[in-house]
Amino acid sequence: MRIRKKHLIRLGLAVTAGLTAILAVFVFVCPEAPLDIAGSLKNHNLVVIVIDALRADHLGCYGYHRDTSPFIDSLADGGMVFQRALSNSSFTRESVSVLFSGRLPSSSGSVGWFSAPSGKNDNLAGLFQRAGYATALLSNSPQVKHPNFQTGFDHVELLHSQWGSRGDSGGGPRLSGRALAFARKNTDRKFMMYLHYLDPHGPYNPPPEFMQRFRSEEFPHPVSLYNTVRWHCHRLMQEGFGPGEARFEDMVLRYDAEIALVDHSIQLLVQGLQKLGLDRNTLLVVTADHGEEFLEHDFVAHAWTLYNESLHVPLIVWAPGMVVPRRVASRVSLVDLLPTLLTIMDIPHGRDDFDGTRLFQTRRNGFAFTAPQKPFIAELQIQHRNLLRAVILDQRKYIRARRWLPPDERPGVFSTKGRTIEYNTDRHLNIWGPVVHEEWYDLSTDPRERRMLAVDERSRELARILNQYEKATRGRGMPPNRPGMKKRTLSKKEKAKLKTLGYL
Repeated sequence: MRIRKKHLIRLGLAVTAGLTAILAVFVFVCPEAPLDIAGSLKNHNLVVIVIDALRADHLGCYGYHRDTSPFIDSLADGGMVFQRALSNSSFTRESVSVLFSGRLPSSSGSVGWFSAPSGKNDNLAGLFQRAGYATALLSNSPQVKHPNFQTGFDHVELLHSQWGSRGDSGGGPRLSGRALAFARKNTDRKFMMYLHYLDPHGPYNPPPEFMQRFRSEEFPHPVSLYNTVRWHCHRLMQEGFGPGEARFEDMVLRYDAEIALVDHSIQLLVQGLQKLGLDRNTLLVVTADHGEEFLEHDFVAHAWTLYNESLHVPLIVWAPGMVVPRRVASRVSLVDLLPTLLTIMDIPHGRDDFDGTRLFQTRRNGFAFTAPQKPFIAELQIQHRNLLRAVILDQRKYIRARRWLPPDERPGVFSTKGRTIEYNTDRHLNIWGPVVHEEWYDLSTDPRERRMLAVDERSRELARILNQYEKATRGRGMPPNRPGMKKRTLSKKEKAKLKTLGYL
């Protein structure tokens, strides 16, 4: 049977019309993704809380077995919890620069021991300041004292004059009090605050009343994180130091007690905002600059590696009546925070250079979460420690090092003969040198990164992603060796403060 051409055309048009009708019905009957934020937060205040060295898995809302964070857990119950939030560095200055700028360390040039944001007024504070917000930075960590961290802030308070002695870990309540004083002065206008709480950063010396929450009697033989454990980590491990051993458990308990202290500090802050009648129009973001290592990879503290224990941080977004409580399993990172805040708070900007992704897409009556599609990238570029980059795509992770100190060589960095100061101030090291160490992991079967994989095509794909990132960012960060470059000498006061934090 012959079918004429005109009949075929009519048939094709009929089929097309039918499909169009079906699709139209499908679109009509299938609702949009449910809203996660019920409307614009344009008229809200913003409080960004960064808790230094806080591992997500030591909070109750992330499944921890100790009751370290009852108040933060209550915020999580009423807000949005990102279960797999990651920092883009395990070093404070690099990670906070990422949070402020929305750009990765090498992408912005904020790498190395002296890393800081660019100083341009198009970062977090400057953009909110230009939008009419009163802006404040309050911190009891010296890591954000570089002037570029303070660009765009109308009000700056650095509460870090006494660090390191046994009684000085209780600075969180004071920081909350100063933040409330700023809020009280600005009840007639919108404000944005960045609050950086030092605890539970080492050396883990909580006030006794917070230790007593977990143990009634004082442990007779505590070990010092900086003066003992870091120097003699491997000898202690040979003696049995580790999970289940009394000295190790006491060290972790002191860390947990400092989490309880900062939890109390945040409770004071939020209750103060409630008394001022500001809690219903304030967006609160609780996160951390990085995690902390407890021998998962044979060392302690942070700013040494890019394993999960150093990168997994809490991220809780809370705004009563606006943010719909839920838990998000998708991987997100700190580089996503700035473009997200600008979107949901309707802050005008001319930025098109973000490395992060807006986590919420605009809907008719609010915003819905959309998972980032970009590979996750993290960096650690400390001259006298390790020079690392890592990439995660799906459930594969690749780590590349241009300087790699294995755990047993790390104590050698901390010399008592001035060698450390020289390393800390050395800008000559080439962060673009040859690759000296590589690791691959399958996070779906090995989330603790204990079993290194053999190289295969999927691993090579991760390496290619990192190659492209390095090619695009080369030259923006710390320059390679060049004759005649000057070293910056730290003052005695700077050395003393860094020593109490364990960096020297």
